[in-house]
Amino acid sequence: MVRFDEPMSVHTTLGIGGPANIVTVKTDERLKELVQWGRENGVPLMILGAGSNLLVRDGGICGVVIRLANGFTAIEPSAWDAHTERVTLSVGAGVLLPKLCRYALHEGLAGLNFAIGIPGTVGGAIRMNAGAWGESIADTLRSVTLLSHRGEIETVKKGALSFSYRKLALQEGTVILRSTFALTRSSPSRLHEDATRMLRQRRVQQPPPAGTAGCFFKNPSEGPSAGELIEKAGLKGARVGNAQISATHANFVVNKGGATAADVISLTRQAQTAVYEKFGVQLEREVIIVGKEATAKKSLQE
Repeated sequence: MVRFDEPMSVHTTLGIGGPANIVTVKTDERLKELVQWGRENGVPLMILGAGSNLLVRDGGICGVVIRLANGFTAIEPSAWDAHTERVTLSVGAGVLLPKLCRYALHEGLAGLNFAIGIPGTVGGAIRMNAGAWGESIADTLRSVTLLSHRGEIETVKKGALSFSYRKLALQEGTVILRSTFALTRSSPSRLHEDATRMLRQRRVQQPPPAGTAGCFFKNPSEGPSAGELIEKAGLKGARVGNAQISATHANFVVNKGGATAADVISLTRQAQTAVYEKFGVQLEREVIIVGKEATAKKSLQE
């Protein structure tokens, strides 16, 4: 299925973004064909997850945006492995991360509870090495099946992958298809209590996910967090147009209704400048910015 000139504002949690041509892909082979077609014809392609860590510029996206469906949204458990004392789950890249966490919780499988409040897809979470509460998605990952930049499907064990803070190093053009996680048995009631506590803390400490893109900046490796630095620099609650730095948590930007990507970019650059001038710390974006300006073409991704 192809949707032409689809507004990306309805495909991102920020609710911002110009038009794009979106293709829904259901199988590995169809994805391989599309990637090959894009390479041969010089058409840029971008995989779209849940749009939760993404800011699309107001001019939209040139090329083709790909959404993964069907087999890419399946969770398949394996039998208990007495040797490793783990249950392995095979998970499509298009599975929503909260759905995977709820599945594991229901089945009494520990290792993913930390991610229950993180929006996005499993593929996006792996690419960004999503994390919270001192844990990250790489901790329980066993392997990742990829469509390489050469057009070959290969499964790579975790030990051969290069994870770092909020990042998995992959060659440009590589697509995550599915992954496996090794989880331990636990009490569903205990897991539920733990998840409830985490979600309650999130609701108190962070704004609702709708209208935001999650944490906008990575936390520095040392010292105060990005949110603390922005708040101490006097930018908490600051506003450009209809984009506002959250009054709840200063590392979140909130679309107050009708905000543009230009509003968000201007506001977050102000935050970066203020933090650097006051503390000498250069904040690095966690949110990915893609697309072109409303009046001038830019690259597909920064």
